[in-house]
Amino acid sequence: VESVIDTYEGNEKTGTQTIRIRPVESDYYYYFTLDGLTAVQMNDKIVSVLYGTKDGQPYYSPVDEYSIAAYAQLNKTDIAESLKILCADLLRYGSKAQIFKAYRTDSLADSAMTEAQRAYLSDIDAVTFGNTNRVLDDLDNAPITWAGKSLNLESKVALKFVFNMGTYTGELSDLSLRISYTDAYGNAKTEIITDPEPYGQGTGAYVFTVDSLLAAELRAVLSVQIYAGEIPVSPTLQYSADTYGNNKAGTLLELCKALFAYSDSAKAYF
Repeated sequence: VESVIDTYEGNEKTGTQTIRIRPVESDYYYYFTLDGLTAVQMNDKIVSVLYGTKDGQPYYSPVDEYSIAAYAQLNKTDIAESLKILCADLLRYGSKAQIFKAYRTDSLADSAMTEAQRAYLSDIDAVTFGNTNRVLDDLDNAPITWAGKSLNLESKVALKFVFNMGTYTGELSDLSLRISYTDAYGNAKTEIITDPEPYGQGTGAYVFTVDSLLAAELRAVLSVQIYAGEIPVSPTLQYSADTYGNNKAGTLLELCKALFAYSDSAKAYF
């Protein structure tokens, strides 16, 4: 399948992006996955066509046009109310992201929602943020120290954990980040992130990026620790993404509220 996505700078169309996707075989059918779309692109039109060849002859499907906003299932009558709440909150989050990034503000993701559909929106004013941000005293004379952490909303939701090398004299490539948390289904989960990157120019700091959390897991308290091979070399840092929303203002605060309203509705649905 080939998908074409219009690209924009603010409200101005600047071109198109063409993506070719290979099929994945399931038990009874094939499917295609288009990933990498960001929150601000929920109302962008995606044009797709399926094509293939047989005996040297090319075949093409009819053109399909859709968007995440159009796909939201708010018009259906046979789905759970919790799914309608989830879809409504998703579209509001996309709109708040567009406003924050000044991206296609003349075509917001929730602009086509009716008053009846808006009634499914969670109360954004009731959204609160966590306060989980602490370094545990669980490793004496740790060679690596924590320098900061943040929630990155530039392209996709990602947590960044920044550290200084301190007295560590080993190889950067030997370092990994181990993350422990309770997933959306109540199960204990551990992940290992490798390949730390420099953090800014001339800072001497490095960063691990975590972008694997599901929407329903954004309030999970993460316990993260850096290892060199199998040896811990930093104290444990505890943090949850929703802590980021504290002390924010303006359009960034509105975006954080919409994001965690969506996260809460995702957890309630799943």
